[in-house]
Amino acid sequence: MTNPSVLIVGAGPTGLVLALWLTKLGVSVRIIDKTSEAGTTSRALAVQARTLEFYRQVGIADAVVESGVRITGVNLWVRGARAARVPLQNIGERLTPFSFALVFHKTPMSDC
Repeated sequence: MTNPSVLIVGAGPTGLVLALWLTKLGVSVRIIDKTSEAGTTSRALAVQARTLEFYRQVGIADAVVESGVRITGVNLWVRGARAARVPLQNIGERLTPFSFALVFHKTPMSDC
């Protein structure tokens, strides 16, 4: 079979990245999801380095990073008071060119 078809179950971040990658390799895909229409909310809080590395391989990482917001840290709260801060601005430094967590907001794919 020279051009197998792949069924991807779930149109969340993992399924969509897999579909993008397989399509880039010339594999035809079909995506099914339990919802009947496009989502109106994010199904992932942040895009991590490994996903951005895959995006770079298919040529969309720069557009995603440009359209996103880098997260420098998170605050942990207990009973209405900040209990701790976890810095994230250098997470994965020297391991990846994407050493940050990124919140990616909705943008048309034609812009990527």
